Amino acid sequence: MHLPKTILFFTMKKLFILLLIAHALIAQNVPFIMEHPVYHFLERSESRGLIRTENWSTRPYTLTQINEMLDEIAEHSADLSSKDLKLLNRFQLELNRDFQKEGITFPWSESTLKRLTHPSKQTVKPFFMTYRQGDSKGWINWSETFRVQNNGHTSRGYHTDHLDISGSKGAIAFTTQYHFHRITRNDEFSEIPSTYKEGLLLDREYMKWINWGYPTSSLIFNHDDFDIGIHRQPIYWGYSKTNSPILSDNVYPLPQVQWKTEIRHLRFMFLHARLSPNTALITDTLNDRRNLSAHRVEFDINPNFEFAFNEMVIYAYRDFELGYLNPVNFLFAEEQTQGDLDNKLMAIDFKWRVHTGLTTYGSWFFDELDFWKLFSGWWGNKFVFQLGATYYPHSNLPSINFEYTAARPWTYSHSNTVNSYTSAGRLLGLKDGPNTESFLLRLEWLVNPYFYITGDYKYLKRGDDPGANALLSYDERVISDEVEDSHFLSGSIDRTTFTSISLHYYLANTISLNANLINDDIIEIGMKIDW
Repeated sequence: MHLPKTILFFTMKKLFILLLIAHALIAQNVPFIMEHPVYHFLERSESRGLIRTENWSTRPYTLTQINEMLDEIAEHSADLSSKDLKLLNRFQLELNRDFQKEGITFPWSESTLKRLTHPSKQTVKPFFMTYRQGDSKGWINWSETFRVQNNGHTSRGYHTDHLDISGSKGAIAFTTQYHFHRITRNDEFSEIPSTYKEGLLLDREYMKWINWGYPTSSLIFNHDDFDIGIHRQPIYWGYSKTNSPILSDNVYPLPQVQWKTEIRHLRFMFLHARLSPNTALITDTLNDRRNLSAHRVEFDINPNFEFAFNEMVIYAYRDFELGYLNPVNFLFAEEQTQGDLDNKLMAIDFKWRVHTGLTTYGSWFFDELDFWKLFSGWWGNKFVFQLGATYYPHSNLPSINFEYTAARPWTYSHSNTVNSYTSAGRLLGLKDGPNTESFLLRLEWLVNPYFYITGDYKYLKRGDDPGANALLSYDERVISDEVEDSHFLSGSIDRTTFTSISLHYYLANTISLNANLINDDIIEIGMKIDW
């Protein structure tokens, strides 16, 4: 049987378009920064039922995930307000990596100054360089961020250089990035910004600047049934916006291998990461060789409710343990087989869309538990409890997030301090650490496609006994196993409040302005030039 030429032509045309789309998606299968306002737009859209829920809990998103969700939102364009349609258009243009022109293109080679600066122009964001040849594509993104910080007494400069080279060839995608930070030396303003988390701090008295830098990178193989990658990227597991007790971005991006797969209503992720010593970095081969093995499985109970189970093990003094490299192995059972020498930890968490625009979530992270003593004050019940809710108004109003978190003393610690749930002395999970209780109020507002506001208020209670330090061995506690404490927190309680507000204005395709007020102590004004 012979097909008519017209049918054959249109069939081949559709097949060719599908292949191009597949290659475009692979090219975008690289992680995207978590601080971008598109995350808030996607979470608000999910809470309103415009997109599915499966991307919420593990970040950073990839460009592929983001663009697929934006396309899904576009299918509901009739339900979107004029403001949301403009936001959708802005994000689709800014995050589009489907370069049409073959060969090498620079922003000035085919662009007028108006295209580079006018944010509403209906073209994709210009890059320092783009490349396309057959199924291969890539781009270079270069940005400079200039800031002035004032602590109420004096000012200093704070600059960040960023270089990003990303691309793909067939089923392989990659990204490699370098971030270089510099602050002006000022003895009256000596605090190091929170962007410094680990590594060499070049601080010499004869230099005008204090410098530090760090890389992030990913090399990913994409298959229809799974993704496998080698990364140095932030790892964030959990439904809290910025305060996950499971895995947060509190540490320097970890070198890691990842394997993940999904079927309908079920998702699985495994990672194995190298941790840094908790003491000063050692330059020879006699370091602690600390490792993290972890997996997470998520179930969609129904379209509005999802549940996840997490297992983590910290182990040291050997490069790799084969039992912990098996993605589908029960880590707690393997740890017991190894002689119960390592630090095993678990967590369960959920997200429930109670109503359109209202999402609740919770986590229960447990280090050690004795269910027979669960409601007693026994010191060995080491866990973190978190419960939160976010309301996203349909109208042009800010979202409101309430969150309560409480962490028992000695959580994240271990009898052998090398196995603490830390890297470079920083907690892998809850940033406030153990022996704390906090109430958080967070507001986020995409005022229009170009203006984004966030604000935080946190009330924190912290006990001052040794159980607040995860780097100490819990064998150093001064009470016996039999003594119980009737209080959730132990020691004298210190109470503090923290506030911050951040304003971000998207001036143009390549220029944005920022202003931050941090706890009435630091005012920061900055500009970012991004090609």
